[in-house]
Amino acid sequence: MNNQNSIEKDSGGEVSLKKKKKLRRRLKARRFWDRLAGFIIVTVLVVGCGLLGLEYVILKGPSPALRDLFISTMDETRRFRFVPQIFMTAEELDAVRTRKKMETDIATNKDLIVIAANQTEPVEQKPEEELGPRPDAYGLVDEDGDGIIFTEVKGNGYLGYMTVILDPKRVFVGMPDSYGGVGLTLEQLVQKYDAIGGINAGGFKDDGGGGLGGMPEGLTIIDGVCYNQNAGVTEGFAGLDTDGFLHVGFYTYDDCVANNIVHAVSFGPILISNGVPTDPEYLTSSVNPRTAIAQRADGAIIMLVIDGRQVHSIGATYQDMVDLLLSYGAINACNMDGGSSTVMYYEGRYVNSCSAEGGNPRPLPNAFLFK
Repeated sequence: MNNQNSIEKDSGGEVSLKKKKKLRRRLKARRFWDRLAGFIIVTVLVVGCGLLGLEYVILKGPSPALRDLFISTMDETRRFRFVPQIFMTAEELDAVRTRKKMETDIATNKDLIVIAANQTEPVEQKPEEELGPRPDAYGLVDEDGDGIIFTEVKGNGYLGYMTVILDPKRVFVGMPDSYGGVGLTLEQLVQKYDAIGGINAGGFKDDGGGGLGGMPEGLTIIDGVCYNQNAGVTEGFAGLDTDGFLHVGFYTYDDCVANNIVHAVSFGPILISNGVPTDPEYLTSSVNPRTAIAQRADGAIIMLVIDGRQVHSIGATYQDMVDLLLSYGAINACNMDGGSSTVMYYEGRYVNSCSAEGGNPRPLPNAFLFK
């Protein structure tokens, strides 16, 4: 009997000891997670306060150039446009943004562009073994003689892609089935028009932040039909007339009619006009994914995209785009919508790395395409 009681006590003591050990383990784990959570919270607070302090120094410090660059960076990312409002009033921000706008009395001088006859009319060529493909004045070679040159471009901290279409009349603007709803991806636009390729073009209204891309911003003309006639132009304009000349500037609807413009979108800023680069004062920007369209003196259209926000390419500034386009003979050039919208499609695939979430190209309101 005594032995039985002793066994029960020992058994109860062992169970109690196991419970205590289990409880101690739980308490120890809880203390660990509590400390970890506290560390994370304190770290977030410290980092947050540090970032706010840094922002305050940038916006209120002694360097207007650094302030303007920061504001421009936040503006270009769109979703962070509100950040400068933490320390600056709407009036102060408007003063900075308004001061950066360039003069609007830009008119394209078509006399600077001579569209070569063999770019619009097929000519008989000698066999390749006799003549062979040769570099043009800008060091580019049309290897297969199809009138399209595709090449990779590199700069300080960025990687991009350039397509040159020798015949400007092959270039046009494509749009979704209707404006106001959901846009189409560049691939879908290329397929819709049975095109060879293209780039994203103008910006779109995104008041709800959904990124549907169905409603373009500013004056837009497609196949001679004008959309958003009364919207006007804010940062710039790029349009092709019936003869294949690329116009850049700040055109009204009446200007477009007077110049026989049949394909056009609104965006900016203007990068090069009549062979003259835009004053850097008006080109304050951060490094970001970029898209641009330009025209050489021989009429060839340049489509350019620069990857950004990625390990292999952080992006380019407006000035980077100007310098690069000038080196390839651009006479007129205009910046297009960039950031997550920057895409180039050619020969059945996207050739650049899209910076949108998940790398999935977003719906677009329009695109510059080529046949």
